[in-house]
Amino acid sequence: MTNTELTIIIMVKYIYKEFKSVINKLKYPDSWFWSRYTLNTYSGCAHACIYCDARSERYYIEDFENEVIIKTNFDKKLDQRLKRARTLLPDVIAPGGVNDAYQQIEKKIEHTRKVLEVIAKYKFPINIATKSNLITRDMEILKTIANDTWCTVGFSVSTTDEELASFLEPYSSAPSERFEALKTIKKESPNIQVGIYFIPIIPFLEDNDENLEDIIKKSKEAGADFVLFSPGLTMRDSQAQYFINKLKKSKYTQIVKPLLNLYKGEIHPPADYCKEINHKLWNLCQKYKVNVRVKRWIPSDFRKWNYKLSELLLNKEYIDALKTGKSNKTLMWAGLNLNNLEESILDVYKRGELHTIKNFNPKIIEIVNPYLEKSKELKQKKGLEKFL
Repeated sequence: MTNTELTIIIMVKYIYKEFKSVINKLKYPDSWFWSRYTLNTYSGCAHACIYCDARSERYYIEDFENEVIIKTNFDKKLDQRLKRARTLLPDVIAPGGVNDAYQQIEKKIEHTRKVLEVIAKYKFPINIATKSNLITRDMEILKTIANDTWCTVGFSVSTTDEELASFLEPYSSAPSERFEALKTIKKESPNIQVGIYFIPIIPFLEDNDENLEDIIKKSKEAGADFVLFSPGLTMRDSQAQYFINKLKKSKYTQIVKPLLNLYKGEIHPPADYCKEINHKLWNLCQKYKVNVRVKRWIPSDFRKWNYKLSELLLNKEYIDALKTGKSNKTLMWAGLNLNNLEESILDVYKRGELHTIKNFNPKIIEIVNPYLEKSKELKQKKGLEKFL
């Protein structure tokens, strides 16, 4: 453990607290990370990123980086929950939604590592995001999960300027260290899907053409399978005020006025701004041949073709919206609702009842029909697998 890591651990107040709930089930799988379940081994985060959305009042975390709660008996409770689960079908778990599962204290207490061992035991797939190279410590567990089911690791990187990164993300691993960790994982375990979460992209600091291209280029060079990107950052209640105050006291104070003018009191930047940045990043990803979506985990049970076709619909909606700046809500909801279908779409198709699936209008049916018809022609379910 480095002197810096020890200093941070000493500075932060750690509270051990037991919680009744250890895992949350989402109503619909997330169409960016494909997670159905979320869990947080910690509450609060000593990485202390000044823009973090988790600083918002909506998360009820009072002293975000100065007081971190370590959730006791988490691995044992998760083991019990997964062991007895009848309603929890195996699906993607996303650890660390409102904190980093690999913040500094993790190096000492191995809290997240113990949770990963439980996840590996029950063969649940995972998608884990981090700003720390400490994740490479758990390579063997991640390999096991990848070999048994599916494992995706995404590193959040939004600038290659290490001075800027140290201001925005003061106690995270440096961007160069994150790229190196990605490269290590890709080299040692090709079965693990790895990528970059280019999120957030702070206007007037990280949205310049040089930084946009540098992130995509270095992602490709490191071996990233994908880059997910989202222009802007949330500007919400106390989180926005904290961020603005930090900017005012820094060498970057000149962006405060244009940033506030851009947002005009809204939580998100204007659609035209997002469309422009999205267009640039789409072209860069095409140039460097980088995927802009995460390849989904597909179960082997009745959900198999539901998930495959849901992925098709949701990815189509995303790409279309990326190019046009307009979201197709019907297409999006058709994809989301297909995840919750309680039987295989192949059986619904055989009965001629695709129209009974929520949001499956004639246009949606027209999109999925070629895949389903191909399966029928081959007279076997594996035919669809060959076609998709």
